[in-house]
Amino acid sequence: MPAVAQEQENAEGQATILDTITVTARRHAEDAQSVPISIKVIEGRETEQISPASSNADIARSTPNFVMQEFGGNYTNIGHIRGVGSLFPLSPDDTSVSFNVDEIPMSAFGIPPSALDLSRVEVLRGPQGTLYGRNSQGGAVNFVPNTPEFHREFRLRGEIGTNGWHLGEFIANMPLIDDTLAARLALQYSSRDGDIRNVVQGGEDGAIRVGAARGSVLWTPSDVTSVLLSLNYDRNDDATPLWVMRDADCYPCSGLNPRNDFRREQYGTKLRVEHDFDAFRFTSISAFQSMESPQVMDLADGLVYGDSVNGPRENLSLVELGEQNLFQEFRLSSHDDAHVRWTAGLNYFQSDFDMLRRAENLTDPAFFTYGGRLNTEMRTRSYAAFGEASVPLTDRLTGVIGMRLTHEEKRVAYVFDGEPPDTVDFFRQDASFKDSFVTGRVGLNYQWTDDLMTYASMGRGAVAGGLPWVPYNVPFGINEASFPTSLSWTYEAGFKATLWDGRATLNGSLFYNDVRDGHLLTYDPAIYSFTVAALDYETYGGELEARVQVTPDLTVFGGIGYTHATFGTIPEPSLTGARTGGRVPGIPRLTGHLGMEYRIDASRLGVNQGEFYVNANYQHVGSRAVDVKRTFDLDAYGVVNARLGWQGDDAEVYLFANNVFDERYEIIGASYGPGLDLVRPGVGRTIGLGASVRF
Repeated sequence: MPAVAQEQENAEGQATILDTITVTARRHAEDAQSVPISIKVIEGRETEQISPASSNADIARSTPNFVMQEFGGNYTNIGHIRGVGSLFPLSPDDTSVSFNVDEIPMSAFGIPPSALDLSRVEVLRGPQGTLYGRNSQGGAVNFVPNTPEFHREFRLRGEIGTNGWHLGEFIANMPLIDDTLAARLALQYSSRDGDIRNVVQGGEDGAIRVGAARGSVLWTPSDVTSVLLSLNYDRNDDATPLWVMRDADCYPCSGLNPRNDFRREQYGTKLRVEHDFDAFRFTSISAFQSMESPQVMDLADGLVYGDSVNGPRENLSLVELGEQNLFQEFRLSSHDDAHVRWTAGLNYFQSDFDMLRRAENLTDPAFFTYGGRLNTEMRTRSYAAFGEASVPLTDRLTGVIGMRLTHEEKRVAYVFDGEPPDTVDFFRQDASFKDSFVTGRVGLNYQWTDDLMTYASMGRGAVAGGLPWVPYNVPFGINEASFPTSLSWTYEAGFKATLWDGRATLNGSLFYNDVRDGHLLTYDPAIYSFTVAALDYETYGGELEARVQVTPDLTVFGGIGYTHATFGTIPEPSLTGARTGGRVPGIPRLTGHLGMEYRIDASRLGVNQGEFYVNANYQHVGSRAVDVKRTFDLDAYGVVNARLGWQGDDAEVYLFANNVFDERYEIIGASYGPGLDLVRPGVGRTIGLGASVRF
């Protein structure tokens, strides 16, 4: 995805400068270059190049020091920013990295946020929570959709490509009452065939179907009042294997029988009411989200378990997930032009999560944790008060202070009907968890000139504790233990510079994170299951990002990130397998991207209107440890994407190639024992043709 801003000519009409990027990361509209936070923004037409099937991963690879795990199946909104985050979520309300769509926090188990009809995506590095939403320990990712406008517009877009790639999109914007009532509708459907050969059944595994719809109505009864009602629906069908054998001669290939079938549907509604009083702005956000996910998994892949299980190849796990979330937030904030900018608010979050897992045709005791019927009911209630203020101390020096008070209550019920003698016949556990904690941040930023700002900050992050959504001890008749709240301190210093009379930007930052009781999992091959590990670790590093308008036709952009993440002191011996100074799993030390876009007036090539363009970018992700034991490392990889097209005022035609060199990179991995190194492969090359038209 190219990070190319639109161009505008200077007063002399001879040079081209980069457009201002406006963000609302701090609940005020402001230039991204003036925000004292390390932030990456993907905006406008760039968002159209985000894959509907892997939106989070595409965004992460264009953002230094941001890594998505791309686990698929259950977990899709899980990642690390600057080495802080989750490899696997312990509960659906995991907020290690917060994903927010239109200001609403998303479930860790929900469908990846749709890239449909987006205004921009904001990736904020470092702890968040003093301005809106829920706590965030590593950072936040905000998906900002387009809202209804008071003009008539329709748009159609379609793509077709190799490997069964199809995409169709329709967007309509209509004023219903001039300057008072407007509506917007966006629809999108995409599909891709599988490209992982199934050596048992034949054909390919890994097909994905993604559908999304959003409708919104904006009512502005006066100049100072607005009401926005939106409805959304998403569906995802995924037949990708959880794992494949890393060393298989046919890699990537699977031995699933039957194929995995992960289905998820989610829908929701949001009501935003905003009113400007003389002294402040009032905002109310009310939202409801519901998700259902029936899943069929073959637990004994013929390639993965053939040597260790020696059982039939149709051992099935049938899982039904359901979650309903309520969110209510009230905010008061200063106006955008206020001398002292401030925000204060209250919010309430409620999650009701249910999981039912059944197993069929299991003949081997190695799978005792799956044998039988397991039901988990998890109820979360979160209450928070938060606020932040930016106070000018001098003409150039500004202080920032923010605080958040959070109280979390969780109740969990586990019911297990087992299959003795390998498990207990029946066991029930009712447990609860409560905690209150304070997070926040303080900082200073200094505006040396109109084009150079430096900043420094210290922040406190947190992820609430609780109990795991999958109990690992209940099949033995042993109560599941809770895991503690993870707290962290983050220290950051950075700069933001606009250079060459507005033709370039250069932003950099350094950071250090001290994380206590980080939420991690470790795999125990003796019982084919994961267990919870709360371990201390630290991360440090930095990122550097730049955009340069080299000529009026050529833009070059890129960024590089470095993260060093290691465990703190771990008593010996440790059942987790982690060791003092060991590498934190899932964290590459080096990430980065480099790209360009070249545009020329179409008249130079004999076409009456529009522009021809070509863009290409390279995305790099370094090697990563697969688990706390560092059983093995995932290989580093690089992906090249390219696009060539013509764009006019109301139409566009383009050729595209994603993963040009067909890199079958390793996303995540696990070791199930000697000789059983497993990975999840990335998507291969896709070449296609696309077109869009506005009317």
